[in-house]
Amino acid sequence: MRLKGKTTIVTGAATGFGSGIARRFAEEGANVVLADINDAEGEKLAGDINGQGGGRARYQRANVTRRAEVDAVVAFAEKTFGGLDVMVANAGIGQRPVPFEQTTEAAYDRLFDVNVKGVFHCCQAALPALRRRGPGSNIIVTVSAVVFTVRPKLVAYAATKGAAFILTRSLALELAAEQIRVNALCPAAGYTPMLAEFMGGAETADVRALWEQAIPMKGLITPKDMGDAAVFLASSEARMVTGVCLPVDGGRTL
Repeated sequence: MRLKGKTTIVTGAATGFGSGIARRFAEEGANVVLADINDAEGEKLAGDINGQGGGRARYQRANVTRRAEVDAVVAFAEKTFGGLDVMVANAGIGQRPVPFEQTTEAAYDRLFDVNVKGVFHCCQAALPALRRRGPGSNIIVTVSAVVFTVRPKLVAYAATKGAAFILTRSLALELAAEQIRVNALCPAAGYTPMLAEFMGGAETADVRALWEQAIPMKGLITPKDMGDAAVFLASSEARMVTGVCLPVDGGRTL
């Protein structure tokens, strides 16, 4: 129960890595606000968590590209659970592989709106509430292993994750004197709905096997893997860990 009594917001919580983080936080005793635009899956996950006991979860719809909706989620967390201890800025979108010169401006803008501006909104909206909570509160950003090992035909996506990487480290330094920590998780490809996007729109067993073999530990990253790593970063065990971009990649970036 390393997060007992803590209140967390997880964006992009309905599926994928976000769902794994939310489940593990609840298992460790946290109150979890699930923020997403997938209402059906978000409500279902909240019901699953509450049905298992040991954690309280609420779903709140929020599009991270809209600041007012992120502000509303923070206000909801404080009103419902009395405060906010951890903001997990996890919501993000992927990119189908495409040559750089064929990347459209619309696709580029959409990636930056969600993957960079969304993180900006989450961090800035949460900060007053985290300050009210005081030392020990923290932010976790889901970045990507692509910031360490780039891949062709994902230039726009990689650029957004590079921006989130620097945002994390810069904000960590700015808030260090207040004992508010800011860290990032950098996963390799995982068993999530986003995998099909990186495969060109359709996930196949043959292509998935190739991706699994590309990771030295021979397997993609699971939502639970991300949840386990996030629990550590959010807990008091990591009280002197800030500005870290932790690879969760099975050795992919070695």
